[in-house]
Amino acid sequence: MRDVNRLQEMEVFLAVVDEGSFSAAALARGMTPSAVSKMMTRLERRLDATLMRRTTRRIRITDEGAAFARSARGILAALDQAEREVGAGPVAGTVRIATSSAYANHILAPILPALLRRHAELEIELLIGDGLADMGGRPIDLAVRAGPLPDTAMRARSLGVSEIVTVRAPGAVEGLLAFAYPRRDPIWRAEGARVRASDGATLAALARHGAGTARVGRFTVREALAEGRLELVPGSPSAGEEFHVVYIGRAAALPARVSTVIEHLVREGRVDA
Repeated sequence: MRDVNRLQEMEVFLAVVDEGSFSAAALARGMTPSAVSKMMTRLERRLDATLMRRTTRRIRITDEGAAFARSARGILAALDQAEREVGAGPVAGTVRIATSSAYANHILAPILPALLRRHAELEIELLIGDGLADMGGRPIDLAVRAGPLPDTAMRARSLGVSEIVTVRAPGAVEGLLAFAYPRRDPIWRAEGARVRASDGATLAALARHGAGTARVGRFTVREALAEGRLELVPGSPSAGEEFHVVYIGRAAALPARVSTVIEHLVREGRVDA
């Protein structure tokens, strides 16, 4: 039986070729650099060929690697054509979406039922995580990303700009709440935070319970602000963060199931609504 991961290996290899490094390919594919490295080692072992020479700064593709890249592009182009031919078919199958817990809970959860009612054969799998993480080697159709996009060939559609607000509960403990991992945008910097968490939804929940002061997307605390459980901190700087739905992997010839979900997110899943 053929290994179903062969197509993914080809896609990741081409990402390395196009991006020039494991780290850049990892960003483009929604993986970690170590996962990309392991996959490329496995590919070379299976082919019994050296496809690339690794240095501390760059990846140099060998003649064998260049030949394999040409063949892989042809195979993926043929697959694109096959998908294009069935793209107008029924909206059926599974769409895997990588997204943050905050977006999943506050935006996706309310808007998915209508989509699922319209398309009885559509299934959704949500892969939740705020930070860049390896999704266990599983294919991802779409990703919802917040903040600046990496400089890659990925396609993206805007989901609006989320207002970043600084909030605390009445009588909250003194101290800051912050993300437990580095964020690309400096608006999230919080020196000396007393409590850190790996996702925005948890930070918002901690703020609601009075554990400190947090900077969060307004869409995550809209109800708590309206109900008086949270209050805006006077004098805090204003900021915004743009959200995008990103096409991970090949951008051309999207199946109907994927393009349908994208259009639903762009229309109903905005963070500034």
